[in-house]
Amino acid sequence: MTVSLPGVPNELVNIIQDRTLERIFHDALFPRLQYRGEANPEVWQANLGEKVVMTRTGLLPVSVVPLTPGSDPVPSSYAMEQWAAEARQFGNAIDTHMPTNYVTLAPIFLRNTVQLGLNAGETLNRLARNRLYRAYVGGSTNLAVAALAAATAIEVASINGFTETLLNAAPVPVSPAAPLAATVGAENVSIIGAVPANPLDPFGRGTLFLAAGLAGPAAARAVVNATNRSRITRVGGGASVDALVAGNILTLQDVINAVTRLRSAKVPPTPDGYYHVHLTPEGEAEIFADPVFQRLYQSLPESATYREYAIGQLIGCRFYRNTENPGSTNSGALVSSGAGASMSSGEIGADVINNAGIEVRRAIVIGGGSLYEKYLDESKFLTEAGITGKIGSFSVVNNGVQVMTQRIRYILRAPLDRLQQVVGQAWSWSGDFAVPSDALTGDPARYKRAVVIEHA
Repeated sequence: MTVSLPGVPNELVNIIQDRTLERIFHDALFPRLQYRGEANPEVWQANLGEKVVMTRTGLLPVSVVPLTPGSDPVPSSYAMEQWAAEARQFGNAIDTHMPTNYVTLAPIFLRNTVQLGLNAGETLNRLARNRLYRAYVGGSTNLAVAALAAATAIEVASINGFTETLLNAAPVPVSPAAPLAATVGAENVSIIGAVPANPLDPFGRGTLFLAAGLAGPAAARAVVNATNRSRITRVGGGASVDALVAGNILTLQDVINAVTRLRSAKVPPTPDGYYHVHLTPEGEAEIFADPVFQRLYQSLPESATYREYAIGQLIGCRFYRNTENPGSTNSGALVSSGAGASMSSGEIGADVINNAGIEVRRAIVIGGGSLYEKYLDESKFLTEAGITGKIGSFSVVNNGVQVMTQRIRYILRAPLDRLQQVVGQAWSWSGDFAVPSDALTGDPARYKRAVVIEHA
């Protein structure tokens, strides 16, 4: 039997009583949403579009010189630095044609509600992930094209980490009055401007402007590093992602090195007492292939680690298998970042495929206070005019896993068309995921509370 339904969207026709034997939809493959869980939620008294600057204090200088007898100690002071968050609104919507919902064997309206909730959870998780990775891979990139001697403008694979610096403890755009120290290859330079190639991709490929011309030429894919860049642990110890080869697989020692970096920078663990390691399934498999790891369990074949294929807790860390770690398939549109096969993602502001065509996989080791979810209470958006519909929250389960959607507003709008047949559903969240800086403590790195591990 063929059903002809004028006015019904084409994508719905195939599920309307046409050889349909099942009355339910099956859930699609869906990632576990773990990055948003790393953020400390804080309600935020701000307005949409408002950028709020928060302050973090440094430490008083340590003095080991004894006081002069009969003299008072000289008063000391401590430095302060600032980091910012901007209140913005995010959301999505879907409409349901209720006559179609009535004649279908499968409940379209309820399915749309589930899909909308899944979209809300995945979007917020991706926002948290992108902010975290942009901070902790920022300030390290490659020349997209060769630069000539005396050049004052250089094209790079990503301007992420080169667009702002601290001036009088406040983050400001780089400029002649607020330059950013960096290196191009082995040459020291001063960056006074950064412009993206695509304004809609502000962390992707772009041009850096220098205070003075290069002393000599620089080849395409030469390394460009800001002095305040985040420290990256790269398997094999290479200077950039281009140094990664197929044999540079993740080992337990790489994670230990990242933890050592955090401890050396005095970064506390997360509130559960552990550093959190988010790694790809491929990275997890590489850990299991590590001889050091295998020796730990050589006589424990029935251990939960091998029985469940889950690392669990080890070396002061909790290990999380995370399919949302950024890669070539889940980081938005990719653009060429120079000669060879290299491709970069503007979502994280870094290459996801290096010059030799190697997929760049990234694990991240997270310490306490690395990410904040500054959210607005959207219940205050309502006015005395009231609403046409209902407002609440989602309760979504996918493949038996509950998708947490706290602080996300669900809006069910009453049908407003003339026949009152189209019901609108939407979700909304307002706020920002902010990454605090610690530039005044320890080495020059601006962000210190997490470490990214790059491997093949």
